[in-house]
Amino acid sequence: MTTRSRTGWRTGTGEGPPWPVDLREGVLVGDVLGISPQVCRAPWSRLAPQVAHGLARLRVDVLVAEAGRPRPELDDDDLAPATEHLWVPDGEVPVACLRIVRDAAGTPVIDRACARPDVRRLGLVSALVTDVVARRGAGRIRALAMPGCVAFFARHGFEVCGPRADVAGVPVIPMLRHPEVPWRD
Repeated sequence: MTTRSRTGWRTGTGEGPPWPVDLREGVLVGDVLGISPQVCRAPWSRLAPQVAHGLARLRVDVLVAEAGRPRPELDDDDLAPATEHLWVPDGEVPVACLRIVRDAAGTPVIDRACARPDVRRLGLVSALVTDVVARRGAGRIRALAMPGCVAFFARHGFEVCGPRADVAGVPVIPMLRHPEVPWRD
């Protein structure tokens, strides 16, 4: 019999997350062991239809409906050739995602980071940010953090670099990761 556990993974079939999970601690055990979940990345034009739908659905469910802020979630930046979408899949369905847009100077900017409620404490968004930082190396990276996420980005070496602003009706705090900040403590 196949059922879904409270983490959303199929149980009873031998299928499960590709890393060990300890829900009692609410942490991604794999991070301690140096194992990372699969990180996928692509521009919107290369997304399979089910992945594009999954990303749009996840972002609307979390960033619009759950946040209680009715607003358009998808925008022209999603389709820009320089925009990269990253996600952690459960099969073909994204369960955590973020996108990287470019500012006027060409610096990558992390925004729209979110995860499905049942997998939030597994460190999947952290795995996505770590992937971005590792691939960028010593280059500068910006992030648009919602006020409750400033500490999360600070753990990845980001610092507040400006006053709170509203982007598409959502309060965000601009953050910057300087090239001299080590990749991992």
